[in-house]
This record gives sequence, C-alpha cells and structure tokens, in this order.
Amino acid sequence: MKNRPLVLVSWAQLIRIFGRSQTWIFLPVYLFNYRGVQYDVIGLLFTLTALFSIPVSVYGGNLCDKLGRRKVALMTMPFGILIFFMVFLSAYLNLPTIIFFIALISSEPLFSIQWIVDNAIITDSVSEVQRTDAFSITRIAGNLGFSIGPAVGGFLSDFSLSYVFLSTLLMSFVELVIYVMITETNKNMVKERSSIAFPRSDKKFLAIALLMASIWFVAGQWGTTLTLFWTSFDRIPNVTIGILYSLNGLFVVLLQLPTNRMMINIPDHVRMFIGGMIYAVSFFALSLFSGFAFLVVDVFFLTLGENTISPVTSSVVSKIAPDDRRGQYFGAFYLVSGFVTPMAPLMGTSLMQYFSYSPIIFWGIIAAIGTTISFFMLLIGGRIISQRTSSPGGVQILDK
Repeated sequence: MKNRPLVLVSWAQLIRIFGRSQTWIFLPVYLFNYRGVQYDVIGLLFTLTALFSIPVSVYGGNLCDKLGRRKVALMTMPFGILIFFMVFLSAYLNLPTIIFFIALISSEPLFSIQWIVDNAIITDSVSEVQRTDAFSITRIAGNLGFSIGPAVGGFLSDFSLSYVFLSTLLMSFVELVIYVMITETNKNMVKERSSIAFPRSDKKFLAIALLMASIWFVAGQWGTTLTLFWTSFDRIPNVTIGILYSLNGLFVVLLQLPTNRMMINIPDHVRMFIGGMIYAVSFFALSLFSGFAFLVVDVFFLTLGENTISPVTSSVVSKIAPDDRRGQYFGAFYLVSGFVTPMAPLMGTSLMQYFSYSPIIFWGIIAAIGTTISFFMLLIGGRIISQRTSSPGGVQILDK
C-alpha cells in the first residue's frame, strides 16, 4: 500500500511509541518505588489524566475539520515536548512529586488530539475497504517502536530512570520533524462552522462507541495495573518487564496482518467479542501461573486479543463518520471512551489494593467484567453496526 500520508503517520507512530512506551511503563514503577506513591493514588492520577482530556478531544476533532490535520498537529506537538521536558527535569533534579502530577494531567489532552489527527489522516488517505489494513499498518509501525522502547527503557533504568524520560523527550523532537513533512489531507474543511459540533443525535454511533469503549475498559488493565502487579506481586525486575512489553510489540508486528487475513470474513462485532474473551481469559491466567516462560505465552495471547479488536475500532468509526466530519466523529468517540476507559487503571489499582491477599479474586473480577461486556458486544453490537453503516452520509443527524 503505497501512500505517503500513511507512510509518514506510520513512521511518526513508530517514533512516538518508541519514546512514550518507556515513560508509560516505567513511570508507575518510578512513582511507587522512588516517590512512595501508593497503588490507588497512581491509578487515580492516570484516571484524572484521561478524564482531563475529554472536553479537549471534542474541540480538537472539530479543529481538525476546520483548520486541517497538519496545522493542528504542528500547533500541539511543542506543548508535548515541554511536558516531557518537565518530567525529565523533575526526575533528574528530584523536584517535588506534584510536578509529575501536573505534567501528566496536562499531557493527555494533547495526546488525544494527536490520536484524532492520525486517524483522520488515514481515513482521508485510503478507501473504505483498505482502512482496516491501513490502521493495522500504523499499529504495526507503532508496535515496532513498542517492541524496542520498553527494552531500551529497561536498560536505561539500570542507570537512572531519568534517562528513560530523556529518551521520550528526544523522540518527541524527531516526531515533530516527521509531521512537518506531512501535507494536508483534509479536502472538506468546513470553515464556516465556528461552534463545537457533536453528533449527539446519532444514537447508533454513540451506542456502538460506548460498547467499543467498554471493551477497551477491560483491555486497559494492560498497562498501569499489569505493570504494578508484575512489580509488587510477581517481583519481576524492570529489565524483564521491559522485555515482556517489547515482546508484545514484536508479536503485533509479526501477527497483526496475519490476524486480519484469518478474520477477514468475521463481522466486526464478532471479532471484538473474540478479542474481549481472549483478554478476559489471559488476564485471569495471571492469577494461576507465574514464571518467565508462562508470561511470554500469556503476553502472546494478550497481544492476540489486542490484534483482534484494535484496528476494527478505528475502522468502525471511519465507516460511520461522514466525509466532512471525520475529526468530529473521532473526537466524539474519544470523548465517549474518555468517560469509560479512564476507570480501568483506577478500578484495577483499587482492586489490587483491596484484594492484595488474593490474585485469583482480583483477576477473577476483571475476567468476569470482560466476559460480560464481550457478550453484550456479541448480542447487540452487530445489529447496531449494520444499521448505522447502512445509512451512509449521516450529515442529516448532526447537531451543533
């Protein structure tokens, strides 16, 4: 698939995730081990970080439609660089912990806009039938970065965790250079619209957005919750954690396109059901087994769940979104998911605090929630998706 915007966005995601995955994985470890921040406080911090981005996502999506994807990206990225500079400086100079909190809570609104920009560029640049593969290619590129980043971060953490945050900062500069090379892809900019629009009358879109966000609520235990579990329960060293997350990235690179080919005839809602069930079973298995060999196998299946549902999520939104409202719809999906997915680390870390004596109960509750949500997707998701995507355009049901 020869497509310049797709190639550049893929490179940008590779660099971005190579850098940010290091901070994403090791910052909870740093706050817990070096700053004495408790599980539930760390979970609350990451929840607030995500919730703070909710109103910005809608505004950012509308801004993409009005000003263009490239301009919005270049406006926001310097602020992200400043945030990572604050994180690095705070760790290097041992500045007050509150600076980490401020930097993190300020970061997610900017990063949500970048996610909207990337998805809008891909949707602009490829045909509908190619979008699942196109979103998969950007995921492969990002996870190639993820297959390297955590391992590099684990190596750097042996010297100083501040070097991990410095690596993220440097990669942000490289990412900015890549976006300078991207030309504008939005050919349907709506310059006359000054108010912030939200598709609140598109009930079918909002319903499927809520279901997809709920699937990601379960998948959201992969990250802060799992890192803290491995650190405090399984006593896994940072280097090993980095290797496990790097294997996740490598498995995505190797298996994403084969997964797409294997599931090419499976409806989107069934694919998301399968992925949700894989997540539920794989998380519960962590309470029963341990050891590096088992964890490698479990990471493989967690990645299989991720490969199954991730590109379909963006593809469903792109199919529903009208041509001139793509930024708005991706922003709206981010808003809906922003009310649901931030609860994942808060719930996971709170359960970990409360059921610290029993990993079986802890992961059993998460698996039960995942199974329930997956069956909801199977039973009603298909009807919603087919009805909504069978009504092309959708402009007539937009509200301002």
